[in-house]
Amino acid sequence: MKKIFCILFVLITAISFAQMNRGMMGRTPQIPTNNRPQKKVDPVEASLSYLKKELNLDTFQEAATKTFIEENMKEREYILGLDITTEDKIEKLKVSNEKMNTQMKTILNENQKVLLEKLKEKNSKDKKKKGKDKNQTKEEQNPFEEN
Repeated sequence: MKKIFCILFVLITAISFAQMNRGMMGRTPQIPTNNRPQKKVDPVEASLSYLKKELNLDTFQEAATKTFIEENMKEREYILGLDITTEDKIEKLKVSNEKMNTQMKTILNENQKVLLEKLKEKNSKDKKKKGKDKNQTKEEQNPFEEN
């Protein structure tokens, strides 16, 4: 009787392991393979370092710019939290950005102002290009482009 139970136990175990392995073939594991922690980037610091590099800001300009960016971020969060239409939010965000740009221009020299305008033009062109690409239908896209 003990031999029968041992044989049954071995058979059931072997069958269950065989089914488990067969079921796992061709599937990707549910555990993420990228174990590196993602760096959290502070948007204020990222914007500040970009402007510092592009505009060659001195320490006073850097401190003032950081304050302007932080104020703009707080205002942006407040505007996005308002219970108003999307068009009104967009308009208020534009006003907020213009306010920050005006503040920025008060601390920049003439050369830095020109560089800031060039950066704004470049960013607006990039945004328009991205928006155009997203809005294109398959027929409007270049037929010679690889998708």
